[in-house]
Amino acid sequence: MSLATLFTVLGSVLIWCLLSVALVRMGRFLSRYHPASPDLWWAVLALSFVPFIPLPDMTSGGSVPLILYDFAEQTDKFQVNTEILLTANTQWDWLWVFIALTSLVALQSVRQGARLLNKLTSLRALMASAEPLEASLYKSLAPLTRVNGRQVPVYVLPLDCTAFAAGVRHPVIVMPRYFTTLPQHKQQTLLLHEMTHLVHKDHIAILIWQLVRCLFWFNPAIAKMEAAFINAMEARCDAQTIGRYGINRQQYAATLLDALKYSTLNKTPNAVAGFASEAVSLADYKSRLVQIMKPVKARHRFVLFNLLLIGVCCAFISFQVRPLLSPQTPNWQWPMTEYEISAHFGHVSAFRNHKPHGGVDLVAAKGSPLNAVATGKVLVADDVTLPNNYGKVVLIQHSNGYQSLYAHLDSIAVSSGDWVSAGEVIGTLGDSGRVSGAHLHLEILADGARLDPLSIFSKD
Repeated sequence: MSLATLFTVLGSVLIWCLLSVALVRMGRFLSRYHPASPDLWWAVLALSFVPFIPLPDMTSGGSVPLILYDFAEQTDKFQVNTEILLTANTQWDWLWVFIALTSLVALQSVRQGARLLNKLTSLRALMASAEPLEASLYKSLAPLTRVNGRQVPVYVLPLDCTAFAAGVRHPVIVMPRYFTTLPQHKQQTLLLHEMTHLVHKDHIAILIWQLVRCLFWFNPAIAKMEAAFINAMEARCDAQTIGRYGINRQQYAATLLDALKYSTLNKTPNAVAGFASEAVSLADYKSRLVQIMKPVKARHRFVLFNLLLIGVCCAFISFQVRPLLSPQTPNWQWPMTEYEISAHFGHVSAFRNHKPHGGVDLVAAKGSPLNAVATGKVLVADDVTLPNNYGKVVLIQHSNGYQSLYAHLDSIAVSSGDWVSAGEVIGTLGDSGRVSGAHLHLEILADGARLDPLSIFSKD
């Protein structure tokens, strides 16, 4: 892996984080028009991944391929530039840096996961201390605790905290100690609220969000999305509980305030959905009370239209950004317009000691201008770096790991480190090096391996 590849990966992560922050702002704007829509934040999370699915292709860096130093093809007359050869052999492999960074990210994710597991363990220990709701009280509330024909058990904790729903296969509702002291209408309100959470499986949704946050802890926008999701989830639960069971809004708000007052005495792990969740701030409660008393009319079509518009924008960003992070296939073109091919790729002759030809030979008049076959950066432009057989040579690094080599030049018009465009003159055709006549020896390499130039582009 090259340094450019590492920067590509890190750049993709940075752009994802920035895009996620922007999407959070857009989501907050849209939530003004539909505050009771948790699905909005699932959509925002999904949209943040749109530009990077699939991930951009990786690119290779620029170094002189070792295959060009093929000693089996050389005699003792050939001199290799030792410094360049050692550099090519000992070039830092950024793959180890990538592995180290990935390992650090994974270790932190495991650490976050351990904290979540500790929360769930604490929750289980808390539930172990709960007792079934008093039989007489449960009997009076039993008609309110049926879901899909199944009676949901209700437990009471020996302490005052938030009420919550828990369990996947066998869900239960856990009430705080003060629940038994509330008036009957507040007991019913609190119980119906938790039943609404249970119907929507909100406690499972919160757990999924926390798992996502553990995996992508390095993206601060994920935590903001989770908090916004919880607010929207509570708003939906409030609206549906009030609307479905015809509860008086003032009575409902009073029950919420009672729950908030008691829940501040003890904290409950926020891996659950509760009437007064500690994951919600005081400012969120104020907004929630306003929404209960004066609900905003949901504008479903407006929100949906804007989400579709945001999706189109994300796709456009993907279309624009991906080529910047991952260069596309080089814009190939032949180095000359008038030429004849005298030797094809793989051709075997006594002149080359019966070794397969590593490129194609293009015959034209000596001094004919030679153009770069694609846009790229010049790595070599001299007659000393590579073996003497090549004579005056230019080696250019292109995108996606491709390289092009031009040998036996008469003159060189570029220098090492220059950037050249496709079709730009890099030198003139000549007869330097070991040749039988003036021609251009053209090689195309991909990730250090020779390819048949005719498989890349064809003769016009």
